[in-house]
Amino acid sequence: MALVGYRHGMLLGELAAMLREVTGADAAWVASVTPDSRLDGDLWLDSVELAALGTLLRERYRIDLPAYLAGLDLDQLIELRVKDLVALAGTA
Repeated sequence: MALVGYRHGMLLGELAAMLREVTGADAAWVASVTPDSRLDGDLWLDSVELAALGTLLRERYRIDLPAYLAGLDLDQLIELRVKDLVALAGTA
């Protein structure tokens, strides 16, 4: 069980670093990123940043973020959280 927690924490840290890279945010902003942070409502990612994040996720985890997002309805897109991407990366 500890290994699962470690992997989750590692993925969260990697995703936070990717978010920092695509947003150009400072360390304080990255420190505020939690698993429950919504990509839109809390982190305010715009479409260009989301596309850049998709590129990084594809390179690192072979995740097709645009295809994943295309399968979500509007409410799911609005509620998309960091933990959803961590879970997606964890299955890659």
